[in-house]
Amino acid sequence: MTNELDRQAIEKSLDDLCNWACSLKISDIPKDALANAALILGDNIAAIISAADEPEVKAYHRRLMVADSTKQATLFREDGPQVSLLNAALGNGLASTWNELDDGYTKTAVHPGALSQPLILAAAEAYGHSFEDVLVATVGAYEIGTRFARTWPGTLPRIHPHGTFNAVCAAAGLGLLRKLKPETFLSALTAASTMVSPGPYSYPIQGALIRNAWPAAGAWLGHFACEMAELGIGGTASGPYDVFQVGLGAPISKASELNINLGSEWTVSDGYHKLYGACHHSHAAMEALEAILVERPELRGGKEVKLATVHCSKMAMNFNNATPQTTLGAKFSIPHAIAATLVNGADYPGNFLDQSLSDLAIKDLSLCVNLVELPNIKPWPFDRPAKVTLLLKDGSQLENSCEAALGSSARPLDAAQVLTKIHQLSLDKAPGLEKAVVKLREEIGADRLGSLDFSGWVQSFYKR
Repeated sequence: MTNELDRQAIEKSLDDLCNWACSLKISDIPKDALANAALILGDNIAAIISAADEPEVKAYHRRLMVADSTKQATLFREDGPQVSLLNAALGNGLASTWNELDDGYTKTAVHPGALSQPLILAAAEAYGHSFEDVLVATVGAYEIGTRFARTWPGTLPRIHPHGTFNAVCAAAGLGLLRKLKPETFLSALTAASTMVSPGPYSYPIQGALIRNAWPAAGAWLGHFACEMAELGIGGTASGPYDVFQVGLGAPISKASELNINLGSEWTVSDGYHKLYGACHHSHAAMEALEAILVERPELRGGKEVKLATVHCSKMAMNFNNATPQTTLGAKFSIPHAIAATLVNGADYPGNFLDQSLSDLAIKDLSLCVNLVELPNIKPWPFDRPAKVTLLLKDGSQLENSCEAALGSSARPLDAAQVLTKIHQLSLDKAPGLEKAVVKLREEIGADRLGSLDFSGWVQSFYKR
């Protein structure tokens, strides 16, 4: 069912957004937002690198390297091999959310960094763009991706945001990098809107690994949408309304979210960084449980636990698969996350990797985890709380709560903590990444971005 006034409001707001984005300059963006963008870039590159040796990612990267002798852009893995622009975007896009360590945005569920940055980084390296171009595209694509998701939040929880907004985020980043005119940029975004990957939200819960490929698909589609728009082949101004509301069934659209506070609100500053390689809805419960285990270390291993009850939000209740069959399923299983925390501790790096699926202690304890919906959930940024209750075999109970996980918008990590995470994820394969991110932030603070060569910056990842 369509609403003509709503459609017209979307067209007007989208036009405002495109005009604003295409006029965006580095001097318009506050230094703190640029510094956040630098951390997000580093965090997401580190997340990609952390997944490079996962069997499926490694096999795909090998295919790309064997089939492609073009040396345009870097695959973020050991030694940084060079392939074509599109193959780099595809290979890095496949890895971007594989280990669930990329950044995210919680005002509504979307990961605009993972969906836009594989294409931005590959295109910038291939065509020699300046760092100013890269940061404007990074911040602008983040802004556009989050605003699209806030305009049509009702596609959740049926359709996954990685598929819903993949092509739009990628097209936004490349379009800004190429400095498209507003009318061409609008054409690219509306074309990309028609190329979404309407993947079911249930796929990560079920462990369907194709979900990890949606950012890569978005990179290809976003590139194609920009190519088509430059040739005069695009969508219509009402296309996003027709796709997200009429086609994908969002019950309402919020047109004002597309253009409200443009230039004064920077959504790149409203995200979160993950400490654990799991769905963000697991983090508060893992943190609450870890606090219990710190006080009662004899409970580590889980042998004295009879039942664990996780009180959580309505959205988190979806992540209740106690018998995940793939690493993706494990990452989106609160029972697995709680069991792995009991067995290994919350920060153990193997909690959601292959070996965790065959760990008998984790498998047994996962079946002893119940989820109960918490009433009266607060608004963002306190919309993902958890309370954990342990019933021990001796009949006693222990309980602890976490209103918002560390790393969330309510309790953000400071720069040093994010840099430590980047260091830990990239040390073996890209030992210079942390230093490169520090250098970028220093140059932002000193207004010396022009002194940094983007391709040289990427190559510095692989120098000790």
